[in-house]
Amino acid sequence: MIRGILPRLRSIAYVVWRFVLATQIARLTVMAVKLWPRVKLPSLLLALLALACLLLAGLSARTVFTTLAPTSPSGIGAGIAAGVTALAVLELCAFTTIAGIEAVLQLAHDFGRHRIGVLLAIATLLAAAAAISSLPIATDLTNEGWFALGVAALLLAMTGWFQRTYRRPARGGFRDFHVDVVDARHFLARSADGA
Repeated sequence: MIRGILPRLRSIAYVVWRFVLATQIARLTVMAVKLWPRVKLPSLLLALLALACLLLAGLSARTVFTTLAPTSPSGIGAGIAAGVTALAVLELCAFTTIAGIEAVLQLAHDFGRHRIGVLLAIATLLAAAAAISSLPIATDLTNEGWFALGVAALLLAMTGWFQRTYRRPARGGFRDFHVDVVDARHFLARSADGA
């Protein structure tokens, strides 16, 4: 009897595993892991985006649970609603992130490295100005202030990486921008197919 159950359990586990790998958050996480050996900073940014999606899903689930908990004495209904909300928000956030990455890659393909470098520098300046304006006179920072500082720091790191990698041919690690963009678009397409 156990011999008959084990293959069924394995097949169920395989189906569940394939389902998990087909989710958008798993796709985003796998992309971050696969990129790590080749390009560290974009891989780290993808990991941070996946972490932000998890955080947003957790906060949404907590809000739903605290809202519904008083009406559900046992808490099971509120827990199920919170779990469904977390999964829905997680998938929606990861899907939006991947769609944004695809849009940025299309923009990079159409604009070229010089215009993208200028746009990145402008975005960094605007984020730095927003972060500076959010700094309070007192020592306590609000959540918006921390978020603005984090975005400015990430954009500053991305701008420095972009300048070193694509705008200075004399540097040893100089790369071809167009080739990297085409490779990244193929990488996204392969990850959508589960490769």
